[in-house]
Amino acid sequence: MLKLFRSHSGLLVLILALIGLSFLLFYNVPALSRLRGRAVGKIAGKEVTLETFRLSRQAAEMELALFSGGRGPRREGLDRLLNEIAWGRLVFLEEAKRLHCLVPDEAVIQAIEGLPFLQKDGKYSEELYNQFVNGFLGTRGIKGERFVEIVRENLLIDQVKLSLVAGIQVGPEEVDRLYRSEFGPARLTVVRLSLEQFLPSITVTPEQLDAEMQQHGSDPSLRIPEQRKIAYVEFALSPEERKLPEKERKEAEEKLLQRAEDFAVALSREEVKKKAFFEKAQQLGLTVREIGSISEEQPPDLPGGDGPALAEAAFALSEENPISDPIRSAEGFRVVLLKEVEPSRLRPPAEVREILRRRLAERLAFEKLLAQGKEMAQGLRKELSAGKPFADLVRERKLAAETLTHFVPAEPPKEVKDGAEIALVSRLLEPGQLSGFAPVPGGGILVYLESREAPAMPESAELRRQIADGLRESREQEFLEEWLMEENRKPGYQLPRSLASLGPEEP
Repeated sequence: MLKLFRSHSGLLVLILALIGLSFLLFYNVPALSRLRGRAVGKIAGKEVTLETFRLSRQAAEMELALFSGGRGPRREGLDRLLNEIAWGRLVFLEEAKRLHCLVPDEAVIQAIEGLPFLQKDGKYSEELYNQFVNGFLGTRGIKGERFVEIVRENLLIDQVKLSLVAGIQVGPEEVDRLYRSEFGPARLTVVRLSLEQFLPSITVTPEQLDAEMQQHGSDPSLRIPEQRKIAYVEFALSPEERKLPEKERKEAEEKLLQRAEDFAVALSREEVKKKAFFEKAQQLGLTVREIGSISEEQPPDLPGGDGPALAEAAFALSEENPISDPIRSAEGFRVVLLKEVEPSRLRPPAEVREILRRRLAERLAFEKLLAQGKEMAQGLRKELSAGKPFADLVRERKLAAETLTHFVPAEPPKEVKDGAEIALVSRLLEPGQLSGFAPVPGGGILVYLESREAPAMPESAELRRQIADGLRESREQEFLEEWLMEENRKPGYQLPRSLASLGPEEP
């Protein structure tokens, strides 16, 4: 199955389009382990049992694993995301019942047989399907019948979503405006406030720090993070292969990936995988490189900037599954071995207090910055409305400002600090308008749009279509998020206690 999914990794997005992953709505949902009792909540007046929720979460985990190339991402908040998806699925499926949506068996079969990774020689392969069921699904405790049902459920969810967003339209004038604001070169002035300006004025009292210790002293983020020791082998292109024309180089990379996959698959069959890793590497003449004590927050410093990817692969492994799939590197592909896990541990109390003191000081400084930024925006807008030039206001108030000319929001210059944030804010402005105060890393900004020229690029029907599609998809997603939140507020919808932040407060 490693080979199956590696060889079709570029098509996984299409797979997800068929079985529906569009309901990823980011709420703050706690871990499943906190859901107690046989009934976890209610949807449309009906109790949702823990088993029903478990099956919905199983479907969410399967889809997320497919989306991440065979393994769910390991990051803080993953449980929250999976629970959020699971609850959303159940709400949409209940709406499908209310609307009397049906998915014939033929439609389910057609959807499965159309999955790109089940194609061989241009047509559906029963052999690949069996490999998928026995391998990918089997390792996750999902039977073929359950996979068929998940596909049916997602087709039902798609029907509900299509019916809900059917009336959403994007007018030509909206496309025109966004086209101009995205690609029209703009002249603008950016006023900045820095967090460092406010930190010296902040004093954290002992009483405040004691309260922080009581409230946040056991925060997991204050612990010394888990460390991992790893080893890896590299399957690299030779200097001659790297100089080949693109087509030949890709063929060489495919052969290299095949070798890396064969190595990983062979190790997955070994009982003592760690020992086999070194023995197999020695047999093949591969150099084993070892790295000690890396963390997700501090990945190793490797040539080509491969450190974060290597750390992500390392922290996706476990003692039961210590061998990674091949991961791409600057030179080719790597297979990673998890050697040892150093568990997270407590920091000394004095160190915890100092961390909390710095955090509190920064939070108080940031609150002060936001208040002053909002006050500044209101004052400047008032004087602008009275006809005063913005340049004069900047000069009179001695504000830290810079003028950007020929700034195209669709392609903000890399050398411009906070270019992405400036682009986002400036898109919403008309000439002569001042933005609200927008937080950025290390401070905040105000953006004044002086002028915007017509786009220099030729009119493109395809680009306009993409803009219209993007606007519509964004509007549809926003509508579905609002719809789901409103459903959770209706009588008869009782969220689990730990999910109550998504709906009405419990009495």
